[in-house]
Formats: sequence, structure tokens, C-alpha cells
Amino acid sequence: MPRSARRRVVIDASAAFNQGAGIGRYARNVIPAAALALPNTAFGLFYAPVRPGPAPFRADALARFPQDHPVTIHRAPMSRRRADQLWFRAGVPFPLQAFTGRADVIYSPDFTAPPAWRVPRLVTVHDLAFLIFPEHTPSRLRSYLERIVPRQVATAHRVIVVSETTKSDLIERLGIRQEQIVVVPNGVEERFFAATPLPVGDRESLNLPEEYLLTVGTVEPRKNHLTLFAAMRLLSGRLDVPLVVAGRRGWDVGPIVEASEDLVRGGRVRFVDYIPDALLPGLYAGATAVVYPSWYEGFGLPVLEALAAGVPTVTSDAPALVEVGGEVTIVSSAGRADDLAVAIERALTSMERSAPRREERQRQARRYSWEAAGGRLASLIREVTGAAERSV
Repeated sequence: MPRSARRRVVIDASAAFNQGAGIGRYARNVIPAAALALPNTAFGLFYAPVRPGPAPFRADALARFPQDHPVTIHRAPMSRRRADQLWFRAGVPFPLQAFTGRADVIYSPDFTAPPAWRVPRLVTVHDLAFLIFPEHTPSRLRSYLERIVPRQVATAHRVIVVSETTKSDLIERLGIRQEQIVVVPNGVEERFFAATPLPVGDRESLNLPEEYLLTVGTVEPRKNHLTLFAAMRLLSGRLDVPLVVAGRRGWDVGPIVEASEDLVRGGRVRFVDYIPDALLPGLYAGATAVVYPSWYEGFGLPVLEALAAGVPTVTSDAPALVEVGGEVTIVSSAGRADDLAVAIERALTSMERSAPRREERQRQARRYSWEAAGGRLASLIREVTGAAERSV
């Protein structure tokens, strides 16, 4: 790369443009934050659409970029599903640069980076749930990830992870050398620290009670709703606050919904399938406590957002949740409803709801920011593009 040329980073931004939560939110925040730290770098954002028409989160993703930052958009001529079939299932080595033009580095925040021609590839692996808790991963997805992810991390120039926990998992499970792995964690937006409970009108539009416990995340086996519902039954007669389950319905949701039917009839559980992003901080801030008893996570963004809102937070003992929560969350055993019930009761005590405890939670959340995450990604991009330049 000539020293006079502007560095050009090409990113598979499909997750940022297509996905609402989880990896999509990571991508929409960390990529613009890296751009802010790389003012003399051009960004090419490639995406493969999931359906015809505008990508649902394209405008939001682009609005987060620094004003006047050089960004070009490249829409694939095929769907995301077809792109995955060609590149990752069939292994067609068609380079991404054929769609995007010149690249000095290619990065994907979503497990798989497309083939590239003579440039470094960076890929973020968020978790290894498909290996560590295979029973909590859909069989077809598990089969796909078991084939593709080891190959991706073995051929990437660097592997990015979102936590020290996932770093350890990659070393132990996939044999990746420690020096190949870079931690670029999730962050939390300032709006969560300043959040206040939702106004009455917004709360009523979502059918939320005035007081509520809250769990946030896709309704699927890995999130451990069954143990949470069992804990709610144990608290019957001791706790009048209902549980709000906020999140879209995922795979194998039938047994989870069935297990909640008596609690729903009794007003002890309410499902809210969709929360507009603008209302999410207020949803956390209005909760009496947030409960996140997942069997396994690579990071656990809802825990960080709950802490930023200052709310008492209960988590399982999954290692990444303990890592993110530090010493300010209340930890219970993932598989024990009685332990979880005790933790929920503790979260509602006056001590946990005191101003000093609220400040402790927010201090813990301040340890994570999108600015810092983007800075780490930017440093890695400088490192690998500099090495590529010296090798030419």
C-alpha cells in the first residue's frame, strides 16, 4: 500500500444493517467508534440483505458514523442466505473485493469474514455456545457453526472476542494461540446512565405494570426462562411484583411458553415481544430488578445496560456474566430455582436499592464504553494494515 494512499477498511456490515439486537447492536456501535478513532481511514460497508427493500437498520447504522467520514455502501447482488451458502457452506473463494473494490483489511463482527484477496481478515467470535452448551443451540445452526467457526478462526489474521471468558474458551476449545486473540468488548451508551422510568403513556402502550421485574433477551432455551419461572412459583405469596419477559420469540419456544401459562393467567408473568430501541433505557430504569439467569453467554449486554441504569441485577453464575458484573451483581446458580428465588428477594431489599449501591453498579458499567471498544478495534486495524504495508 503506497504511503500516500488513504487506508481503506472493508467491513461485512450485514449484521449492523440487518439485525436488531445482540450482534447487530455490537456492530452498529463498535464500527462507527473505530471510525472515530481512524479519521484518515475510508470505510467500505458491504452487506447482503435478508429480504428485498431497504435494510431495516441501515439508517441507524450510518447515522452513528462521524459526520463527513468517508463511507461507501456496497449492497450484495444476492441475499444473506445465498452469500452464506456460496462462501461458507460451498467454500467458493470469490473475494469480497470483487464487490467492494480495494481493501487493506477486511473485518466481520459476526463470526464469519468473507474470502479476501491478499489482505488480512479479522473476525469477531462472540461465544462458543454451540460447543459448550450444544443442547441449547438449534441443531442445524450448531452443525453449521461447528464446521465454519473453527475454519474461520484458524485462517483469520486476528480473532476478536468480546470478553476474557470467550478468549479462554477459544484457547481451550479451539486451540487458538493467545497472541492471536484481541478482546474488543461490548460497551454501553450514555443514554442508559441517564435513563428514567418510562412515562405512563409509554408504559401503558407496552402493557407494563407500574412495578415489575425484568428479563431481556430472545425467548429460547439458553436464556433459562424455565428456571426463572420456577423461581417465580417459589416466590408466590412472598413477592407480588410480576415478571416482564421482553424479547422476540426464538427457537424451541413452545415448552417455554407452555411452562409460563399458569403464571401468565395469574398475572405473575407478562410477555412483551418488541421494545422500540428508544424505550429500552426507560424499560430498564423502571424495573424493580433485572434478572438474567442465562446458562451461557459470551458477554451479556443486558447485564451491562441494567447496571448502567443503576438497577439491582441478578445473574446466573455463567463466567462471562460474572466477568461483566464484577462484584455488584447478585449471582445465583443457573440450575437452581431456589437459589435464584433467594437472589431475587435480595435484589429487592432496601440495601440493594440504596443510592450507594446504585452508584457502585454504574461505576462498574463505566468500565465498558463503545469509545474504548472502538479504540481497541482501531488499534488492531492500524497494527495489521501497517504490517501488511511493510510486507509489500
